Amino acid sequence: AELGVKEAHNMLGGLYATGYKVEKDMANAFRHFEAAATCGLASARYNLGSMEYNDGNYDLALQNYLISAKLGDDPSLNCIKKMFMAGLATKDDYAAALRGYQIAIQEMSSPDRDQAGECTQLSKQTAHL
Repeated sequence: AELGVKEAHNMLGGLYATGYKVEKDMANAFRHFEAAATCGLASARYNLGSMEYNDGNYDLALQNYLISAKLGDDPSLNCIKKMFMAGLATKDDYAAALRGYQIAIQEMSSPDRDQAGECTQLSKQTAHL
């Protein structure tokens, strides 16, 4: 993947993490997830958090989940909630993640975006006529 192509890095990370059609290589998976996360891809940050969590690095997992939750990533918010309920995150951690998540969702919604979504849906419906 070319440097800066975040989706490609994230997909390569997933291939290396699972060993799908490549030799399983967690170091390469981490490197690709990290490249995508550095470019701002929330799902890659979530993947880093999951790798850290699975390795028992709960503080690093929480840091990654907090960043991606504040980018509007719902699975990360759910992980922070589970970590809070398991005693691995504080109430303040969960509250900060929830606030950041809500702000990200509000910023992503707008009347123009909603109208564009309606137009896209209408165009998909009429394409099948």
